[in-house]
Amino acid sequence: MARYQLGQVNADGSPATADRGKAVRPTLCLLMCEALGGDLAAALPAAAGLELLHNFTLVHDDVMDDDETRRHRPTVWAVWGRAQAIDAGDLLHVLATLSVLRSGGGGDSALLARDAVEVLTDGCRLVTEGQHLDIAFETSANVGVADYLDMIARKSAALLAVAFELGAVFAGNDAATRAACRAYGRELGIVFQIRDDVLGIWGDPAVTGKPVGADIQKRKKTLPIIHALETADGPDRARLRSMFGDERAPPDAETTTAILERAGSRSFVDTRIRRHARRAREALEHLPVNDWGRRNLEAVATYIARRDR
Repeated sequence: MARYQLGQVNADGSPATADRGKAVRPTLCLLMCEALGGDLAAALPAAAGLELLHNFTLVHDDVMDDDETRRHRPTVWAVWGRAQAIDAGDLLHVLATLSVLRSGGGGDSALLARDAVEVLTDGCRLVTEGQHLDIAFETSANVGVADYLDMIARKSAALLAVAFELGAVFAGNDAATRAACRAYGRELGIVFQIRDDVLGIWGDPAVTGKPVGADIQKRKKTLPIIHALETADGPDRARLRSMFGDERAPPDAETTTAILERAGSRSFVDTRIRRHARRAREALEHLPVNDWGRRNLEAVATYIARRDR
C-alpha cells in the first residue's frame, strides 16, 4: 500500500507507470542545501524522508476528506479500506523518521540527524494542527481572515519551511541561517496556498483542468470567500452565507464571483500574495547563498506567486 501511494506499484503489486508526484519538497530541500554550499549526499536521506512524510499526510487527508482519487487513480483507502489506509499512512510516517535518522555523514552525523528529525517532527506537528483547524472550520460560521491565514501557515506552509530548513541543517547547521530558511519556506507556502485559492475560483479551466469556479462548487471556504463573508455589504453577505450553507445544491459560480468582485476579494488576495512574497524575498536576503542558488530560489518564488495551474 505504501509503494502504491508512492506510484511504484499497481494495486496488485505489479510495477506501475503511475504519476509519482512532483517531489517538490525534497527537490527544494536539496536546492537550498546546494545553494548554501552543503553536502547533498548527507542531505539526501532527509529529503527522501520528507517526501515519505508528505505522502503520509496525503494518505490520511484522503481518508478524512473522503477523496476517492489522487494522481488520476483510486486513493489507498478507496482500494483497501479506511483502516488499512490509516495503517499504511502510519508506516510512511515511521519510514520518514527512519530515513532522516540515516542522514548526516561525517563526524557530526549523529547531531545533524538529531536536528533534522526535530525539524521534521515539528513540521509534522504544525501540519497536524493545521489539519485540525481546517476540519473545525468546516462547521464553524465564524472563521475570519486571520484564522484562515493561521491555518494555512501550518497545514500548507509547514512542510515547505521544513524543506528549506533541512537543507540548511546539512549546510553548516547555523541557527540564524536555519531561521531564515524556515521563514522563507513559510512565506512561500502561504503564497502557494493563496494562489491555489485564486486558481480555484478564477483559474482558466483550459489550463487548470478544473471547471469554472471549482472551489465554489465544492463550497470551499477559501480566502476570497472568507474575505467576502467578512466585508461584503448586507444583501451580498446574506446571499453568500445562504448559498454556502445550503447542502441541497452547489453555490452558483457566477453569482458568487460577482459578489467577490463587489467585495474587493480578488484585489485583497492579490495584495496578500504580494505581501507574503515580499516577506519571502526579505528572508532570502539574509541567506548566504551562492549566485546560482539565489537565481534559482528567486525563480522558485516567482513561479509560486504567478503559477497558473
